[in-house]
Amino acid sequence: MDFEHASCKHIHGQSLANLLAYLVPAGLFVVTLLISARAAQPPASALPPANSPDLISLKGILQEEFEPAVGAQIRSAYEEALHSPGEAEVVGRLGMILQCYGKYELAEICYRRAWSLAPHTFRWRYYLGNIEAWLGRNQEGVYHVREALKIDERYFPARVRLGQLLFESGDTQQSVKVFEESIRRNPRMAAAHFGLGRVLAARGEWPAAMASYRRACEIFRNYAAAHYALGLAYRKNGDAVQAREQLELYARFKETPQPSEDPLMDEVKSLYAGGLSHFAKGSSLAREGKTREATAEFESALQVNPHLIMAHVNLIAMYGEQDQMDKAERHFREASKLDPGWAEGYYNWGLLLMRRQRRTEADEAFRKAIAANPHYADAHVELGQLLDEAGRVTEAQQHFRLALQDVPANRQAHYLLGRSLIRAGQFREAIAQLQETIRVEDDSTPICMQALAAAYQRSGDMENAVHYTSEARQRALSRNMTALADELRQELARLSSAP
Repeated sequence: MDFEHASCKHIHGQSLANLLAYLVPAGLFVVTLLISARAAQPPASALPPANSPDLISLKGILQEEFEPAVGAQIRSAYEEALHSPGEAEVVGRLGMILQCYGKYELAEICYRRAWSLAPHTFRWRYYLGNIEAWLGRNQEGVYHVREALKIDERYFPARVRLGQLLFESGDTQQSVKVFEESIRRNPRMAAAHFGLGRVLAARGEWPAAMASYRRACEIFRNYAAAHYALGLAYRKNGDAVQAREQLELYARFKETPQPSEDPLMDEVKSLYAGGLSHFAKGSSLAREGKTREATAEFESALQVNPHLIMAHVNLIAMYGEQDQMDKAERHFREASKLDPGWAEGYYNWGLLLMRRQRRTEADEAFRKAIAANPHYADAHVELGQLLDEAGRVTEAQQHFRLALQDVPANRQAHYLLGRSLIRAGQFREAIAQLQETIRVEDDSTPICMQALAAAYQRSGDMENAVHYTSEARQRALSRNMTALADELRQELARLSSAP
């Protein structure tokens, strides 16, 4: 499938600092809204500044630092926040996008504004605490993650993150308590076991640390960081064989997707739009028929952004055309893993399987495409064709009709349904369906006319059968389709001599 990249909008003239100053006027924050009468007061540095600093202009951010697609994404979020400064979700989303590209200072201002607009929303407090920690203000980060947990103590990744921040702040005693509480509440969180192992190792409690690392590796076998830490722990304790084994596992797994147990942070990462310039160029090359060049651009897009599912989906088709089935399958697996509901991935994979006569698997792929998108007309058509060839005529015709409900002008659906109806002896409707296919003049028109002529012949209307066979032959000759023209000449002779 081909996806066109939207063109970039004009750069907005206002600076991001001006927008953020407008979003965060002096005195707007009411921190006490988030603190109960019994809550501890935040550290002084955790309070919002009286005035927003003039950080950098939007034009300065977008001038050379980001590829055009990313610049367009930031501009769009900026303009939306400019027009809806009172909507926490809009302002917070701008913060998430800025965080995604490492603009932590600007993201912090957006999160503070979102927090003030929606003081009981967990995510803005949680994101704010993480941003503060990344900016080196661990005390503030600890405070805000703690406060977020008061809003929703069931979000276990935040408890793990609190343990990490306490450890990085030097408070190993509290860190151990938080990690142990996290494990007690959810024993299957690998990050909690890994975090506990780090703290125990820092305290010199090696047997307990190694046990925690091993448990993290048991939960996620490809947890590269845990294998590395365990390997160093074995080396520290003189076990060279085990150390080498773990470090080899680390080397094997470090390039594979790593476990992720924080859906809110995954949501931020999912906003990353890097690679779209390569993707747009690849799409253009694919339209020109330059398959190898397009493939290289789609692969470059994935090097920048491995989560760009559209590139994976297109590469299924690109590698299929180059008869590199193993690579096509790899991208199909990656696309399915990133989003099991992306119908185009199943569709492209189904087409490849169909070409290789792997009909049962193709049937399954098209059904998954339809399950993901019941209105996917092309998937209905391909599945219908498989079913018709297998003799399951009624079911096949049902899928052709479903395709036409969604896309009444789907020429292939009309053609395949018409042929199926001829075989079923339903000539009147077959003729009606095939009449729809000859409204367009192209290389397929002679073939469609040939099928229409056959429908007329089977119905007993020899005059129209001769007429459309002759019309089909003339079009085939005009398009230098000599083999088809010769076949139609013979058919025309047979029809003319028939009683």
